[in-house]
Amino acid sequence: MTTPGITPVGTTEAAAFCQNLLLPTQRNAALGNPDNWSDDSAVHDALTNIHGRANSAAEKLARITKDLTVTTPVQHHNAYGVAMDLANAAEVTQRALESRSKEYFTASESALDNRFKADPAREGVYLRCVDWFAREAKNGEGNGYRNIREAVTDDPDFAVAMYNYSWRLMGLPKDHAFTFKEKAVEKFAPEALDYIERSHKLDRLAKKYPAFNAAVHSSFYSIIELNKMQTRYGG
Repeated sequence: MTTPGITPVGTTEAAAFCQNLLLPTQRNAALGNPDNWSDDSAVHDALTNIHGRANSAAEKLARITKDLTVTTPVQHHNAYGVAMDLANAAEVTQRALESRSKEYFTASESALDNRFKADPAREGVYLRCVDWFAREAKNGEGNGYRNIREAVTDDPDFAVAMYNYSWRLMGLPKDHAFTFKEKAVEKFAPEALDYIERSHKLDRLAKKYPAFNAAVHSSFYSIIELNKMQTRYGG
């Protein structure tokens, strides 16, 4: 059984997947939206390319499915070639997204190192900041935490001390210290947070691609029909 005009694979799941390849909004969900990366030409171009490849593959598959001059196994054989081309292109895109994700993460680390690198000449100042944190922390949820939050967002020395020293030395719960550190980063190195967010987005997007490729193979052709080509008489 075949799905007329869509795919040689006769399941509703396969038909739906192949139809969705022709719809930009559905491709966005599976492959990522190029418009969301208009300020990053590397990602934008990679996503635009794979969108085009997916749309073209679906159109080729439809033509293969409508070709009644060949047997069913030949249809699946032809569809297999289209599936391999698309899957290979998707793997290339996945690697590009993973690479760009790593670049953003490296950029975030560099931004943080540049902004919060402790100056050995000011170690005494940092230690005084740590002692002040410890005194303020004793006030708990009272004015102490408010004072600490204001200090790490107003004064670079307090921000550097919060970023580099152990929460134990500051007498703070670990989660509170992390929150104050995040506030310092938001104020003094916001670009680092943007890089981290972009890195995570690309990493999550890249992780979608193996499932996409699996759906391509299961929706474009049947391995059972494909194997029948081995019985083809070539004499």
